[in-house]
Amino acid sequence: MSPVFSYTLPLVQIVGGLAALIVFAFAPPERGNLLYLPLTPRAQPAQAALGDGFALLARGPLGSVVVRATHARDAARLLRAGILVVAAPSALCGAEVAA
Repeated sequence: MSPVFSYTLPLVQIVGGLAALIVFAFAPPERGNLLYLPLTPRAQPAQAALGDGFALLARGPLGSVVVRATHARDAARLLRAGILVVAAPSALCGAEVAA
């Protein structure tokens, strides 16, 4: 077995594990603080959040908004509208939206 191959499999496993942790960290919860991130210039995250009945908490980066989710939402509909919904951890979004 070559030395390159012997290091490749553990490296792939480590990278895969880290990717999974990142995905799980930003997976949107059913309730709590969410980041509505626009993927297209025509996306309107604030209007979508208000349409879902959520309170706007703050502006986020790149035209996104931080909202407080109180019930489930249709993530597939939002994605078709050009809006990606991810968790908004307090450590990244600031203390003012932690409550």
